[in-house]
Amino acid sequence: MALDFDHRLAPQVERLPETAPRPRRAVPVVVGREVRLLVNARASGAGGAHEVVARATAALRAAGARVDPLLTGDEGEFAAAVREAGDRRVVLVGGDGTVHAFANLGRSALPPAALLPAGRANNIARALGIPVDWDAAAELAVRGRPAAVDALEVVTPERRLFALEGVSAGFHAGARHRYSGENSADLAQGVRALVTELAAFRPHHVVLRADGARTFDGPAAQVFLSNLPLFGFGFQVDPMADHADGRLEAIVLDARRRRDVVRLLAAARQGTHLEREGVRWSRATRVQLESALPLVADAQPLGVTTASVTVAAGRLRLIAPGARS
Repeated sequence: MALDFDHRLAPQVERLPETAPRPRRAVPVVVGREVRLLVNARASGAGGAHEVVARATAALRAAGARVDPLLTGDEGEFAAAVREAGDRRVVLVGGDGTVHAFANLGRSALPPAALLPAGRANNIARALGIPVDWDAAAELAVRGRPAAVDALEVVTPERRLFALEGVSAGFHAGARHRYSGENSADLAQGVRALVTELAAFRPHHVVLRADGARTFDGPAAQVFLSNLPLFGFGFQVDPMADHADGRLEAIVLDARRRRDVVRLLAAARQGTHLEREGVRWSRATRVQLESALPLVADAQPLGVTTASVTVAAGRLRLIAPGARS
């Protein structure tokens, strides 16, 4: 017998609404950082200046920056360009001399700055872990954070300036005074200056006071007052240096004969000199060189003079790997 089916008694199935398509995850858009790119036309490793500007601009744009490039030919142009940067991130293309010039701008506070290394030594970049590869350095310049970097305030009877790598007094400084190359690229000129200074070598009388206490008084060949591990072209004078500890290392090389000078400087180039006989070192926040010596701050000859050298904590804020602020 056929049964009539009453549809009113059938279980009612709730009709689910059609599933709306999931919205696509938004692709994050990197807002380009405004960058003021400053290229030192005289950096020893820069090559053709206009080519460098184009290459640096391309690297920064690939990293997400909007770039305003400028080629600077002298200190006045450089100072004006930094002053006019405003809120844009300053990116320097150059070597240690470029950062030295930046530290010595006549301003009580400097803006944060990034570095695309373009020198021969690149001691500052190497000390801070800044890549010498420009693609990696540009990425850091655009996205990185500034780290505090100490400087050394050097005051002589004639002038006042800041040094980043350190201060050299004695034999090495005397050789630097004999160097006449335009920048650090002329290695043959550097060797000639060193050989000439060695031939004329006599120990210097060194009187050194650290944080008020006299720590050395006698003949010596060389004094390094170090802020960073590296100094000059390849000398690892202070392997234990910390760029943000508020202290410098005062290192005295007590050598009386030419062969001893060569031995200790060769060890200093390799960073193996600190435990050798004839080497003394100490830490301080302020050092006074009370006897007149040939003096160099970074690569800047200062003549034969006395000096007071004081740590200027956090003088620079350079974009560096691992910076927290």
